[in-house]
Amino acid sequence: MAIGDVMISSSFSLFLLRDLPFSRFDFPRWQSVLAITLIGLLIGLDPNLWSAPDMPAVPMWLSLCVGVLSTWAAFLVIVGVLRWWMKRGGRWDGQGDLVNLVAASWLIADVLGAGLVALGVPPLFTLPLWLYSVWVGGNALSGAIPKAGLGYSIGGIVIGLIPAMLAAGVVFAVVGIVLAVLGIAPPPPPGVEPERMG
Repeated sequence: MAIGDVMISSSFSLFLLRDLPFSRFDFPRWQSVLAITLIGLLIGLDPNLWSAPDMPAVPMWLSLCVGVLSTWAAFLVIVGVLRWWMKRGGRWDGQGDLVNLVAASWLIADVLGAGLVALGVPPLFTLPLWLYSVWVGGNALSGAIPKAGLGYSIGGIVIGLIPAMLAAGVVFAVVGIVLAVLGIAPPPPPGVEPERMG
């Protein structure tokens, strides 16, 4: 198989809710890094990412960086919570690459969701896709860890989403504070002359 084929084929299988053993996620870690970074870049392209009226104009490179950093923060928190959650009650012995499994389960649904939002589709219309992504992740976990049922696995993801959203929010807050400290102001509305110094 060509480089990346195992992850991509595994991701499509997970998207179609097929159960896969942990051995299918033994692909190189850089593929997961690439997948999560791609999702972050697409999130950074969201035209509504900085749409609050009091937010400064943000350069595209910064928006992309924030998208990647916030996605990675959320991903790492969810993986950390799942590592603890799936081991509860002896459901999982810790064997298998949980990072690769979660990245593969996110790849198709999240790329589609983030890609559509980046193209200008209102986030409300992509909500079913994001909810389906949680279902895909739960199904992937329960397929790889037979002692963990679908409901238990989805519960772990939902529990992980709360601190994950907080972690992503911290990234946005830090960037907002830095922009405020640097005094980067939003551009004036169309037709309004900027104030002149002195």
